[in-house]
Amino acid sequence: MPLLLQYCMRYTLDKQLQPITSRLTAGIAEFRDVQILDLGKTRIEVFIENGTGHLIHYGKNTDLIAERHTLKAAWRTPQTRTRTGVYFYWYTIPLVNYYHTLLDGVGSLTHFMRLRDVYPDITLLLNCSPRPKGGVTVHPPFVTELLDLLDIKYEFTDPNTVYEHVLYGAPLGVMAGKRCRPPVEQYELLRHLISVAHDRAPSAPVRQVYISRRAHKNPLSNRKTVVGEDNTVKRGLVNEDAVVEILQDLGYTEVFGENLDLAQKIVLFHNMDKYISTAGAGVANLLWTMPRSVSVGGIHTPGFPFPSNDHRTHICTGPEVNCTISNYPGKVEFVDPVAGAANYNSPWYINNLSAFRKWATAI
Repeated sequence: MPLLLQYCMRYTLDKQLQPITSRLTAGIAEFRDVQILDLGKTRIEVFIENGTGHLIHYGKNTDLIAERHTLKAAWRTPQTRTRTGVYFYWYTIPLVNYYHTLLDGVGSLTHFMRLRDVYPDITLLLNCSPRPKGGVTVHPPFVTELLDLLDIKYEFTDPNTVYEHVLYGAPLGVMAGKRCRPPVEQYELLRHLISVAHDRAPSAPVRQVYISRRAHKNPLSNRKTVVGEDNTVKRGLVNEDAVVEILQDLGYTEVFGENLDLAQKIVLFHNMDKYISTAGAGVANLLWTMPRSVSVGGIHTPGFPFPSNDHRTHICTGPEVNCTISNYPGKVEFVDPVAGAANYNSPWYINNLSAFRKWATAI
């Protein structure tokens, strides 16, 4: 066959994608001779095995997502090469978000850690593109920093490669399509990360921490590449300057989490005694307090409550996280109630700073 004709040949998949749930056994799916498509081009994670497309997504709405996608002209076979060996595909869509990296990403990695005992030469595959939502074009550094802390050998996927043997591990915080609190195994892996981080980062003497979202006060110039999915500005606390002034008077240190690498962040939050944060990705730092007892002040945002023991499935309220959480009881409001009612990612404010000071003093 002429080379030009070979180059132009494509398979077209008009069949409905098969959801990953149909292939899972004890949370692991196994594939042979598969191509892994570029997430940046397909917008969804897809394996091609024997001409069938498999949706590599796990959680709520998996079946609905599979039903509404038909993949066309996705597989250009003459360009491909074969890679032998055993690979583990790390579920990539959650990894543009710091909280979901620790919730879903670490949950997926628990499978990898067990599989590494069975396949000592297994290589982790990270999709060559992150989820493109919000203009995230490169993986945030906390993703590869996490792998480095765990001494995990990894490669980025090549969509023109056929991988001989690929395993996938589903996150542990989902059951029957609904969120559940992760099992002990996931907390054990997080505690291992805490131990390793103390060997790789200097001790942090800060005892009272406020996680700041004041982007206008942060000198970081490459925010998008560091944070990944970023709702900081649009979910801005418009009187946060006054909030920071109050908390600094009470002995709190303003910390921009995105200015620290993952090991530094883990050590900082493991060593502190008090922590105040608004609802959002910063809440995930509670996980680094294990097993210490820490006083936490949680500031809910309109329509987006700070987790407490009422959130029975939240990873940060599990019994392994020994925090005393005091949620701010005062009122918070959207700057524009009409716009805010439609989307909790809207500017808001604390409407009584005197009450806020009194609450923060008592934590």
